[in-house]
Amino acid sequence: MPKKPITNLEYSEKELDSFFYLADETFGIDFREWYKAGEWTDRYRCYSLTFYRNVISSVGMSRMTVMMDGTAREAYQIGTVMTDEIRQGQGLATRIFKHLFKQHDTDGLPYFLACNESVEPFYEKQGFSAQSEPEFFVRVSGSASPLEHVDVDAEQWRRFKLESLPFSPRLYTTDDMHIWMFHYYQGMDEDVYRFDDVHVIYIIERSRLILYAVLSPRPVDMRDVVARLSFEGITEIVFKFTPDLDGVEQRPSSDGPWMIRMNEGKFFPEGCRFPYLSQA
Repeated sequence: MPKKPITNLEYSEKELDSFFYLADETFGIDFREWYKAGEWTDRYRCYSLTFYRNVISSVGMSRMTVMMDGTAREAYQIGTVMTDEIRQGQGLATRIFKHLFKQHDTDGLPYFLACNESVEPFYEKQGFSAQSEPEFFVRVSGSASPLEHVDVDAEQWRRFKLESLPFSPRLYTTDDMHIWMFHYYQGMDEDVYRFDDVHVIYIIERSRLILYAVLSPRPVDMRDVVARLSFEGITEIVFKFTPDLDGVEQRPSSDGPWMIRMNEGKFFPEGCRFPYLSQA
């Protein structure tokens, strides 16, 4: 039987390696480069159960500031909830959540996490409630010229976060550089393009362009961005954030719901989408 949960601050080298292995096996996520670069800060805390110096179940938690319609609110975003496959169904994650809540409920902060619908009942048992979010999109038809692809190193990626105005003004986050840098080490740096002094992060799936960020130190008219991204063959631009754009359409998101644990009410403003690049 594993002992009480420990945090990553107490990991031995073997436990750290086993954490990396479990994350890779569970989610296909490689934390190693992110960790070696010093991006695992005290903003990200993992609570883990170990057995013979091996992490067998873990729950990650990031403290951040969420800006919602101009109001700042501190919150904990939960992520990297995982249990070794051969030990699932033994209540290990539930034990960790009980320990985590005992440690942090006195802070009076809400908890939130993204999940698949298949595990929604598990989080409901932990005291979370579902809150759905929309998917924003615009239909387009154009023949805009291809944009310049930009090679970005870690320092440039960091400056994007530090120097750019919020591209999702109704709902965005601060104090989450560790998550922003995590996405860099997961390969999002390969999807950066530029026009004028504006950098955009997007991928193309068939006739859909999926837009993750619009980065600039000056205000940018989202109508101009849409026009610049209306390439030949693109019929729809999907926003992975809440765009400041009149006439944008919305539909139910195909992603799973957000799960919220707080005393009352909803956490995110109605009709907003949490930025993907702030998601743990």
